[in-house]
Amino acid sequence: MKPHYWQAILLILQVVISFSLAYLGTGSENKLIKTLLIGSMVCVITPTAAAASVITVKLGGNTGAITTYIILGNIVASIAIPIVFSFVNPNIQGDLFEQFLTILIRVFPVIVLPLFLALFLKLFMKRVHDFIAANTKDLGFYLWATIICFLSCKTFSNISKSGCSAFELSAMAFAGLICTVVLYGIGKIVGNIQGQRISAGQGFGQKNMLFGIWVALCYLSPTDAIIPGTYILWQNLFNAYQMYIREKKLSYWNSKGEKPYFE
Repeated sequence: MKPHYWQAILLILQVVISFSLAYLGTGSENKLIKTLLIGSMVCVITPTAAAASVITVKLGGNTGAITTYIILGNIVASIAIPIVFSFVNPNIQGDLFEQFLTILIRVFPVIVLPLFLALFLKLFMKRVHDFIAANTKDLGFYLWATIICFLSCKTFSNISKSGCSAFELSAMAFAGLICTVVLYGIGKIVGNIQGQRISAGQGFGQKNMLFGIWVALCYLSPTDAIIPGTYILWQNLFNAYQMYIREKKLSYWNSKGEKPYFE
């Protein structure tokens, strides 16, 4: 779980791209373009989903590396989100420290607390730890699938409340697709630096959009939460495609009697 160069590069890119989109969005006078830029900014600044480790394992990536990136990414997001959103929405109440605590409280039960519990079990209750590790390997996958259902419902709710035209909704859906392609692509390109293409791709591309939608609804509007909502669809279609390709490769290499390489 030691830090890697690609993790630092991706975290810097995440902050730089987020600030750039926020700057362009606030400077735009066109309502649709502003919504597209701000919605895309939410997709970029949203931290990596905890479920990314589940998909990374299924794709043959590095579990320790993606876990480290998830922790670091959520810490960076906790600091960057209050700053960026205060810039986008000057009417947010409270100072920077209060906003930071609000985000941190939201992140703690999802990322930090489970990590501490896992370390506690491993150090002081090893039998319980080994039992959980051996018998719940696929549980995270089904929990992830359940969360997708709830997020999809929330996205349709936001769409129904937005009052946007079919063209505007199509533009937002397309923006979500572009964000997905760009973020996964950047992650895989940077990951090639240390031969961790899968881990870096999932780390930069698979976002915790439950958190992203919550942040958009708290600080912005239901309309600004639509693009993060469509991102859920695109990222999971891409994850499903990656798992399908991996299964095909596994079948091929098993027939050859050789060990496959995915990173």
